Formats: sequence, C-alpha cells, structure tokens
Amino acid sequence: MKAFLTILTSCWLNYYVAQPYLTQIFQSQEWQNAVVSISVKEVVSRQSVFEHNSHISLVPASTFKLLTTIIGLEKLGADFHFKTEVYARGEIKNNTLYGDIIIKGYGDPTLESRFFNYPKLNAFTMLLNNKDIKIIQGKVILDNSYSQTTVNDNWAWEDINNYYAAIPYSFNIYDNQYHIYLKSENENAPVQLIKITPQYNSAPLIEITDNMLTAKTGGDNAYIYGDPVSYTKRLKGSIPPFQKTYSIEGALPDPVRMFAQELLSEFSKNKLSVFNTIISNTDTINYSSARLLGTIQSPPLSEIIQLTNMHSINLFAESILTALGKGNSEKGKEVIKTYLKHSGTNVNEVNIDDGCGLSRLNLLSADALNQLLLKIYHTAHQSYFLKSLPVAGESGTMKRYTDTAPLKGNLKCKTGYIQGVRTYAGYLKTKSGKILSFCLFFNNFTLPTEKIKQTSKIFFETLYENF
Repeated sequence: MKAFLTILTSCWLNYYVAQPYLTQIFQSQEWQNAVVSISVKEVVSRQSVFEHNSHISLVPASTFKLLTTIIGLEKLGADFHFKTEVYARGEIKNNTLYGDIIIKGYGDPTLESRFFNYPKLNAFTMLLNNKDIKIIQGKVILDNSYSQTTVNDNWAWEDINNYYAAIPYSFNIYDNQYHIYLKSENENAPVQLIKITPQYNSAPLIEITDNMLTAKTGGDNAYIYGDPVSYTKRLKGSIPPFQKTYSIEGALPDPVRMFAQELLSEFSKNKLSVFNTIISNTDTINYSSARLLGTIQSPPLSEIIQLTNMHSINLFAESILTALGKGNSEKGKEVIKTYLKHSGTNVNEVNIDDGCGLSRLNLLSADALNQLLLKIYHTAHQSYFLKSLPVAGESGTMKRYTDTAPLKGNLKCKTGYIQGVRTYAGYLKTKSGKILSFCLFFNNFTLPTEKIKQTSKIFFETLYENF
C-alpha cells in the first residue's frame, strides 16, 4: 500500500491518468467480497475527477443525513423554525383564565435538548405570565395531532429502543431520551441498576424486567430491548468494570406524556395553578373560539442542521424529514424524491426509507449524493452546510480521524457506519487549493474497520497531493 502511494504521489494526476492507479487500491484479493463506490468532482468546474462504480446504489448509513439536510435547507430555508403554539379559549380576568389553554405542537425536536440552551419549559410559563394568566380554571390541552408518528419497521431490533433510534413526535423533550444509571464491579460480575431518569411520575413507569448486563472490558456494548412504545425493557450486553455511575440511554416510549408531566411540574414550580389535568389529544380540536397567545420557536434550521451532521443526530434528521412532509414523514420522502427529480438526479439510484440513514433499505449512489454536494456548494446555503460538516482532526465525528497534515483541517466530511458499511462524503481542499467534492462508500466488507479507515486516508491523501 505504501509503494502504491509513493507511485501516485510522484505523478501529476488527471482523470485519465489517475483512474487506473486509484482503482488499483481496491483490486487486491482482500477487497473481492466488498463493494466500493466512489465519485470525486472538482466543485468549480463541476467536472468528474475520478469515478469507480459511482452509479451503484449502496447502503449509505449516516451520510444519508446529507441528503435530508441539503434538501431541508433548500426547501424549508435556513431561517425555518419549528414552532409550538399556545392558545387561550375563554376570558382572562384578575389573573385567571376562565377557560382552556391549548398547546399545539409542530414537532420541535429542540425543547430541553442537551444540544441547545433554548427553548426551555419555562418559556411557556413566561408566556402565560406575560398575558397575566396565573390561574387556569379550565384544562390545559396538548394538541399532538400534527405528527403521524410511527416506528420504522425496517430499523434493526437492537437499535429501536436505544437513544439513537428516538423518533419525532408533535411534542418532543430531552431529545426523547432517558438515562439508565448502572454500577459495575469486577470483570464478568452482574451489573447493578441504580436509577432511571427522567422517569414518569405515575404508572406506567419505565421498568427493567430483565437485566442481563455484565461487566467486561471493551467499552459500551449495552443494548436495550423491547417494544419501543412499551414501558418494559430488557438489558443485554456489557459495560466496563468498576464503574460507579455509568449511563446508557434509551428512547422514551411516550415523549408527549413526558412533556405533559414536565410542563405541569414547571407550572407548579412557578405557582401557576391548573384546575384540571393536562390531556393529550389526537382528535380535531375546535379553535374557532381560541386566540393565539404566542409561539415558542426552535433555533433556526441552520443551527439544527449544523448539529445534525456534526454529531450525527438521528432525531433531528427524522424531524427535518417530517417537517418536509408537514407532519408526515411519508410525504416528506415524496418531497425529497420530487426535489431529486427536478434537480436532474437519477432517482433510480436512490431509495428513501428514513431521514437519518439508520435503515439498511436506504440506497444511494455515490454519484447521486455528489450531485447534491455540488448543487448546495453553489447556492446561498453553502456556508450553513459547510459549517455542519465535521472537520478532520478538529470537530464532530471526524475529530479523531487524524490529527496530522495534510488532511487535518482540509477534509470536511460526514461519516456513516453500521455493520459492514463505512461511508464518507464531503469536501477536500487539495495542495493546489482546489476544492473537491467526494463520496466514498464501502459496503459488504469483512475487513477490520481500522483497515477501512486507513485505506480512506491513503485515498484522500492521494487526492490532496495530486490535484
């Protein structure tokens, strides 16, 4: 491999000369069972620099988020905000609302998120206080009819209860996650459950009915199993030994109920009286006599997308897909398909099963994704999108990729990884100052992931030195 790199770096490569050398990297016997798809283009001229199986549709893993976030920026706009509306129905007199508060959720994934400083639950209290409401003589009704939430049937069984498989609802809170705190002692000893937080304050509670966790070296290999909308869970796998308070995260079974609980607690803490229990409502609510008191907004989409790609947050990507479909993820997929068709992308090279890349039924060719990378680079949204990409040796999922020249600081790249799949997509600034857009997909490999990583480095270093 070193000899191969030496040969390449001694040459000034162009498309015609480079192709046989760059292809050679994948012609050894160890790659015979794998499928590799590559597309590299120069962004100014938009000309192809190198292609290899570029029109084969492969599993993209989390690089699929680039498709969702690019089209999200283009269709919704960088200044798009998720919103939560607060309505009053009845007369306000002497700090008392003689009627109901209706709160309508529109799928904001950022409320009480660990990734943002706002919005917080106290925003609802402040809004009511500003309207001179301290006592509600009627109901507080949560209208969660906006989002048609379903668990993706094609996500892996070992994924759907864990934090990275949290799905968006009309109301979301705490990134739709809960924490299971554990204690481990000696190697191979059983792991003790300490607590679950946040926890529901009344039945049904999140319960661990079977704890098969053991203490083993090798990092976090713990998984949560069960029906994703059920409150009973099983734990299987291992965590490191000698941990006093070790945390694993699961997907909340009912974020709307948790939102209602935490909102009531916030009202109580701020001495805002509610005479009737909050109810969650999926039916049509009559707004004819209601008036809008105010709207709680998320940070702008540009900031949400920055975190979505930087930290590969599945919930945010799924929320963007749902927003594209105005509350319906299936309609969001249709919006993406229509955009791809109108942009000239070969839609036969794309299959959309979710917005985040967790499903193995997502399919994408390197060429199709690279066309989108070229397109967004030449729009007003370029700066927002570039800011969202992890930088080699500096940030996000690429921080530990390399900490040395020439790739450190010059490679901006979203990665994707599920078993047997490793993908890279983004931009590379070369030694000559050119900007290359690229997609590098590995599927069906049995090589160690470290070998895949090292091979990708050689590939990117070759591009850097010779273009």
